[in-house]
Amino acid sequence: MKRRMILGLLLALCSLSAMASETKIYGVAKDYAGKKLNLLAYTDRIINDTRSIAEAEVDSAGNFTLTTNINEVTEAFIPMDVYNGFIYLQPGKSYEVVLPAYRERSLPMKLDPYFSPTDYLLQAKEFQKGEFNYQMMEFEEAFDFYTMKHMQWGAPIDSVQASISDLRRIFVDLDDDFQFQYKEYRYLLLLSMAPKIKQDSLIKQFNKVGADVHNPAFWDLFNSLFDDFVQRKRDEVEISALFDKIIETENVKMYFALLSNQYGLTDSNLKELVGIKLLYDLANSDIYDRQKLVDMMSKLGGGILSDNNRDLLAKVIYKSSANLMGMPIPEVEGTDTQGKLHKLSEYKGKYIYINFCNSRIDQTHKDLTILSRFKDQYKDRLEIVNLFLFDDLNRIKSLESNFRNKMVFLNANNSDEVKIDFGLKNIPSFMLIDKEGKFLLSRGAEPSDNLRLLMEQILLKK
Repeated sequence: MKRRMILGLLLALCSLSAMASETKIYGVAKDYAGKKLNLLAYTDRIINDTRSIAEAEVDSAGNFTLTTNINEVTEAFIPMDVYNGFIYLQPGKSYEVVLPAYRERSLPMKLDPYFSPTDYLLQAKEFQKGEFNYQMMEFEEAFDFYTMKHMQWGAPIDSVQASISDLRRIFVDLDDDFQFQYKEYRYLLLLSMAPKIKQDSLIKQFNKVGADVHNPAFWDLFNSLFDDFVQRKRDEVEISALFDKIIETENVKMYFALLSNQYGLTDSNLKELVGIKLLYDLANSDIYDRQKLVDMMSKLGGGILSDNNRDLLAKVIYKSSANLMGMPIPEVEGTDTQGKLHKLSEYKGKYIYINFCNSRIDQTHKDLTILSRFKDQYKDRLEIVNLFLFDDLNRIKSLESNFRNKMVFLNANNSDEVKIDFGLKNIPSFMLIDKEGKFLLSRGAEPSDNLRLLMEQILLKK
């Protein structure tokens, strides 16, 4: 009986230690009055998915308070259009921060699919020597110094190892669990600069450290080692042939066996993440058929133990399927020039030609003239939806007045989501959707005589 009581007390204490504590970020930012601030944390750095952990509206005087409950050190950030202001949050602490002057993304930034906001450490009154964020900043500055040193003067193995020893000695007091893991990942990243260190050997060392997906340094090392991994292995004939066979046969068992036996990935969490990452990168390359890769991803789920990794895989499959022929299109909401809300699914039952465009791009005006002729020719058999991204409704209304043949003009309600969901690489972009709301044509769908001939075959077939 007494042993049961002791065990119960220990479990209760463990439960209390794991309980989340209220953590606050607050300040005054008059530039942001009336705007909504969102405090986010990355759930992964393969597709860079995030979760919201707090949100608040800035009042008319610029005051804001973001409150969240966390039970471990969390790297969080506030997106501010051109900036991501990040901070390391410790459970139960409060931080008074200063936001930079508000600056909106320019149109080229908004249309650029590769645009990435600038990361910087939020400034706070509490950031003094010995404080957690201050320690992290000092370590990163020293790490950057050694990185630049070896980039400039070379990276012989002895010199790199000496640099790692220096960092271990200087920052021995960074002994929090989060900081300890962070440093270990950084040391391996620094070691990867030495040309004589084989990548396979680094992967095995990485496997020993393990996968801490809540630690941003883990993802930096992970992506450094595994970005375009299969593409880089194409010159290794035996490995390349093995990957070819695995993808062709969609053999998940052989795939995981290769990761375990060839690269020493015995940590199940790390192996699953690598398995997902390699297929996702391949889906964005031209080495293998994308449909076959998506099919293999679907089979991969049966070999994944982690619930979090299964959720991540589902998101990777969804993202890899963007524009893939026969896949359902995402739902999109847009506002017409009369202020009425419409969904793309309203036009289901007809072939839909989507023109992703912007009124400030000269090409858009030329494309609308051609598409107007398409509408005249195909009338009720084809719905032409001009979906404007990052645009102004008055400009769209002025443009619409030049066309009287009932093409649809919509201003996208969330342009960033549309870009991601449809996998848009350029604006303008064009897609043809079948009557069931599935992708029919995403490449080569530009308005032209060739497309007109193809549409004749599609629309006139019985």
